[in-house]
Amino acid sequence: MSKISLETHTDDAYKAYIEQVRKIPLLTVKEELELTRRAVEGDENAIKRLIEANLRLVIKIGRKYVSPGVSFMDIIQEGNFGLMHAIEKFDTSKNARFSTYAVFWIRQYIGRFVASKRRAIRLPLKKEDMLRKISILKYVLNQKLGREPKIDEIAAETGYSVFDIEFVMNISSNPLSLENEFIDNDGSLFAEICEDSRQCNPERDFLIYSSRNETRRFLKRHLSFRERNVILHRFNFVDSEVYTFQKLAVIMGISAEAVRQIEKRALNKIRTKSDELLSCVYA
Repeated sequence: MSKISLETHTDDAYKAYIEQVRKIPLLTVKEELELTRRAVEGDENAIKRLIEANLRLVIKIGRKYVSPGVSFMDIIQEGNFGLMHAIEKFDTSKNARFSTYAVFWIRQYIGRFVASKRRAIRLPLKKEDMLRKISILKYVLNQKLGREPKIDEIAAETGYSVFDIEFVMNISSNPLSLENEFIDNDGSLFAEICEDSRQCNPERDFLIYSSRNETRRFLKRHLSFRERNVILHRFNFVDSEVYTFQKLAVIMGISAEAVRQIEKRALNKIRTKSDELLSCVYA
């Protein structure tokens, strides 16, 4: 490969790089096939010539991935890594041109690189590609319709479902800092109004504890021991596990169908006393 610097990020460096790439002669189909065969066999000179001849391809693909805050020279460098990887993976028995095969790996490397640099929270490559296609189509439809396109209109053009489009657009939103001021501009910060559900909430914990205890007392008054035992296990009152009919059948020494019938009978009793249960729990 030519001694071309890919580390500098200045416009002058980019122009110099382009000029050097333009001086590299292109390959005929016959030359490409011969160089590909030799490169796969490990011929270093053939590998070098094959890489140099496809640098234009990297630049062409890289231009489609230009993003704010990402150096185009860095994009080209990642594309060149993809080009070199393509040589390692290429299989001459597939009867395909190397340049056609290399496009996939160049896009893979550039796509991953841009995705990792563009967002604070990295998205999977497939989602990034999907979002890029949606963004381009939104712009095209906006120009065509003279207004912001609707989700179903985008879905009709792309073939994606409305759900998938809404999902990828939601997860692509930039995160907000907790230090940002709230929209009412009274000086409040997001950190002051956003609840952290992971933190201990004594009031909430007490209400849950109290409700569970009152429910237990209600069940004890209106259900038999066996009925109460089934309900408590089936509705997560014993531990963090919701017991299946089969598991309860083993514990109680009866059939799974018998457990189901006991649960059905118990639930019918509870329904007839639903007003009392609500008054116990929410009093």
